[in-house]
Parts: sequence; structure tokens; C-alpha cells
Amino acid sequence: MKINYRKISILVLIVIAIISCQKDDSIPEYNSFSDALATSGDERIQRGDFASFADLSKGVTNRAWTIPESASIINLDGRDPSQVELIQVQFDEPGQFEVNLKDEFINSAVVLDTTFNVTVLDYVQTNFDVISVDSSFYEETPTQITMYEGGTITFQDISLGSPNRRKWTFQGGDPSSAGGISIEEDDDVSTISVTYPSTGTYDVELISWRQYPEGAADTLRLHNYVNVTENLEPPTIMSIIEDAEGVIDLKYNLPLQSSNDLTNHFEVLVDGSSVGVQNVSLDPNDNKIVKIIPLVNPNILSTATISYNGNGDLARTNGVLVPAFSNEVVTLHSIANPDIYGFEDGGIGWENPTAWDWDNQGTITYVSDNSATGQYSMKMEATTNNRCRAFSNASGSLFDLDSEKSYTIEFKVWIDNNYTDTNIFPEVFKSGQWAGEGFWTSVASLPRGEWVTVNKEAVKIWSPAVSGQYFFSFRFQKIGVIYIDDIKIYEVN
Repeated sequence: MKINYRKISILVLIVIAIISCQKDDSIPEYNSFSDALATSGDERIQRGDFASFADLSKGVTNRAWTIPESASIINLDGRDPSQVELIQVQFDEPGQFEVNLKDEFINSAVVLDTTFNVTVLDYVQTNFDVISVDSSFYEETPTQITMYEGGTITFQDISLGSPNRRKWTFQGGDPSSAGGISIEEDDDVSTISVTYPSTGTYDVELISWRQYPEGAADTLRLHNYVNVTENLEPPTIMSIIEDAEGVIDLKYNLPLQSSNDLTNHFEVLVDGSSVGVQNVSLDPNDNKIVKIIPLVNPNILSTATISYNGNGDLARTNGVLVPAFSNEVVTLHSIANPDIYGFEDGGIGWENPTAWDWDNQGTITYVSDNSATGQYSMKMEATTNNRCRAFSNASGSLFDLDSEKSYTIEFKVWIDNNYTDTNIFPEVFKSGQWAGEGFWTSVASLPRGEWVTVNKEAVKIWSPAVSGQYFFSFRFQKIGVIYIDDIKIYEVN
């Protein structure tokens, strides 16, 4: 057993203080406290460690300590536990445990019955799982994943011992590392998606540890776990998103190259009319992205599409040409992150489950079998007439709003035939507060079994009382299934 000398020294001082108090009091008094005191303050410890409990009561005629069968008192030195005012209890099994103290006093009307709760955590044992592999070709064995270059693997930390710190290292991946910064930021990468752009065989490493109660770091390193092979297929479009400046980012799954002017090979339509293209170039910081600047910056309420005639020299770095495409829809700029609010991060930007059990009795999942655009949507399902709520209060999902500006929202909804509520209730909350702005939406007249776009500009434009960071919530309170996708909040001029 590891001996915590600092802890023992503190407890010795406490015992001396107790004895000194008793010597100063020649006449016994019954308990003047409403409760006993857990002097160490330990409520969470690691298996094999001890927690300490002191009875500071006076006038005790009978004392009884009760501890779990799997635990032991390690400071008795041959004494009966009833004679010990401070006990050190070693816990050798993980779990939830109770230590009970019962006292009787000279004044028989006074009885003390106190229970201390102790959480005992196991040693940290690092492990991770693969949630998904996004590649047009992959093979998975217990020792290796083989996939095409440009594929993405989603990893999840499933380490034992409740670690709250973690550091990932992804050789050859993007990102190449994550975590190891703080409890909050490490929690954000308990699940992480990593793209492998280049061929090669790469290691994956996860180090996990516990900051409180202290748990020693454990390392899992899988050698040659990711085998990335050459992909001779044409690149595929991952997303087409307009940024705040009106630049359209056309993102592919693989790195690209081009040495000639591509401007005349792209066309942008806004509400069905060609608006012309000012410039086309590869992003110097990410050669999987083609940046297209149209001559017109479309309004959020417009519809924009983009086409490529396939006659340019845009190609993968291995020479495979980018194929032509027509009228691919552009996701126009919204203040809220389109990856999070279009669920293309697989729901990582949304908290699930919700913070309180009473606030969500439904089931929230992020699925790929029914989406309005992209790969994912949010499925909300309730089997009883209780509240079903999802909200995006996870770190990184917040967006900034200005109290001097006006805003409205838009979202897409798919309603199942069994949905019994007459409405759905989107809300915009300020971070750290639970007084939100509601955008109540009647769905009684909306069609079932198909995607419908709901835009609230005609019925509600809102100016927040306070500038700051905000997030979305969606809820309903009856039985049924709905899907949500492409949530937007935008400024109204």
C-alpha cells in the first residue's frame, strides 16, 4: 500500500487536538454538535487508499463504527473500534460505500447517527474504441484498420477508473494530437474524429489519468494501428459552406492541386440566376478546400448553388481529376457553426444526455439514415407524454450575439406520422442562464414524412437584452419522433 505521509501527519495533529480538548474538560458533556465531522474531507478516493473519519463529540458513553465488509480500519493497533475517536478506513474495492457512526451520550435523549458516503474509483486503465470509419473502403481487424487516404476515424476514450484527463497522439493524422490541456478541454476530446490524408502506417496513442482523486497516468499505444493506402478514386465533396465574408468553401475529402486559372470553369447561381465568379483558388492552409468568391454575396434567405464543368486541371495530388458536378447547394452563412448546427460533427457539439434527468425523458441521437443535407441529423424520440429536450450547450457550440442587432432563426424538420404534439419549441439561451427566448412553432399543418424548412422571420425577429455567447435548445412534450437539421440563426437588417 502506498503510504500518504502528509495525510497521516495531518491526522496525528487532529488526534492531538482532540486529546487536548478532552484534558481541558474534566466534566464530560454530551454532544454539542449537530453532526460528526469527516476530518479528511475525502469523498472520492482511489482503490487501495484510505479515508479518515473523526468523532469530535463529547460525553460519549457508547460509540459504534460500521464499515463495509470489503474495507478495513488500519489504525486500530489492537484497540476496539468503539474506543477510537478517529478511524482510517482503507477501501480495496471500487464502488459506492457508506461509513456509519452511532453515538450514545450521558444525556440519553441525545443520539448521533451519521452516515458518510465514499466513492472509491478503480485504478486508471487506458483503453479506446473506434466508433466509426468514414471511408469508401476500409477493413478492420483487432490490431489494424486499413482504409483509403483521406478517410476519417472517430475514436472514443473508454478508459476505466473515471479519468478526467487525456492526451491523444495521432501519428499521420489531422489533428496530430489533442487534449492534455485542462479538465474542460480534455473532456471535449473524449470522442474525436481524425482524418488521415496521406498513405502510410501510423501509431495511435492515448494517455489517460485522473486529477482528483489522483490517479496515475496509464498509456495505451497501438503500433501500426492505422494503415492508409492509396486511393485511386476521384475525390468527393464533403461540404459547401459560405463564410461571413461571402467566400464559398468547397471542401473535398482529399488534398488537391491546380496550376491553372479555374475561374471560368465554375458557375454560381443565386435564386436560379448566374452571378459570375470573381476568383477560384486552393486554400493555402488546407489544400482540400477550394475557395470560390462570387461577384454577389447572397442573402441568407436566397438559394445558392455551384457547378463545375470538369474541364479545369483541378485534381488530386496523385493526378486523379476532380469530376464535374452541377447545382450543388451552398450552405449560406449562419452565425451558428454549420458543422455543429447541421450535425455534421455527429452531434459532438450537443450535450447528450441533458444536464438533468427531469429535463429530458426522451431519447436524443445523431443519425445518418435520415438527413436533410449532409450526413447527419438529430433524432428526438419520446415514448411517453414527458418533456423531450436537446440542447447545444457543449463547449465550442456557442455563438456570439449583439444586443444592438436583431436576429431570427431557421431550421429543417421531419415529422413522423406518430408525432402527437401540435408544436415544437426552439429556444435561444444565453450561456450560463436558463431564461431563453422562445420561437414557438406550430407543426399541426406541416406535412409528415418529409423535410420542411421553417423560417421564423415573418413571425418573430428578436434583439437579445445582453450581448454574449448563446446556444440552441429544442423540445416537445408528447409522444413521437422528429428529426432536426440545418439550424440557423442570422442577423436581420
